Amino acid sequence: MGAETTAQYGLLVRWAHLPVWMVIVSIVWFVRLYLRAGRPWLAWSICGLRTLALVLNFVFTPNLNYREITGLRHLQWWGGETVSAPVGVPNPWTLVGQLSVLLLLIFLVDATLTVWRRGDRRRALIVGGSAISFVTLALGQSALVIWGVIESPFFISFPYLGIVAAMGYELSSDLLRAVQLAQRFQASEAALRESEARINLAANAANFGLWLWNIRDDKLSVTEKWRKLFGFSESEPVTFGRLLQVVHPEDRERMKQL
Repeated sequence: MGAETTAQYGLLVRWAHLPVWMVIVSIVWFVRLYLRAGRPWLAWSICGLRTLALVLNFVFTPNLNYREITGLRHLQWWGGETVSAPVGVPNPWTLVGQLSVLLLLIFLVDATLTVWRRGDRRRALIVGGSAISFVTLALGQSALVIWGVIESPFFISFPYLGIVAAMGYELSSDLLRAVQLAQRFQASEAALRESEARINLAANAANFGLWLWNIRDDKLSVTEKWRKLFGFSESEPVTFGRLLQVVHPEDRERMKQL
């Protein structure tokens, strides 16, 4: 953060809690709905605690993380850029937010193990593994900064961007697979239509009428020649019962025994 005063820094940290709340809740329900994993009670506990942390963040001044920001240390970062690191008195209520992230980490580990045992190891590694790594990084770095162990700006956004990138990669992979499946399905349909056309051509040339009975649905798949031989129109649905009506009475009993 590039704040010049402690008041600016406190305000920036306060409003940073809003996108963090959105990202954490989104991760929880992405795992629940997309991976179909994770314990529901943990999911609701995380959302509840994070919402409580968000409310407390706007109750306390300057924010949930600090009771008071006494100063800023301006550090030289990559490329010579100057960033601000806070110096202040931690707010004990920040433990609520940290507890929600710790529960998120437990939730992700549990969900990842579930997906792994289910046999979907690719998703477990890409989504679950990356989420666990980035959440651990975010929790550790923010806690060390708040409690004054290290002098550093907050880098919470970078780990969460990594999680979003992993989720986006997995969703795009699913989309690509869906497109490929659709293309293969279209190719199969075209091949099936071509095969049916050849069968009809051969049957017509031999003056045969071919039919196939789906017993479960009581539907007949028939060739054009068959329809003409038995007097069915092109659009008329054909069932076995309807076929018996047009068959010679002496042949009906034998057909029922098929």
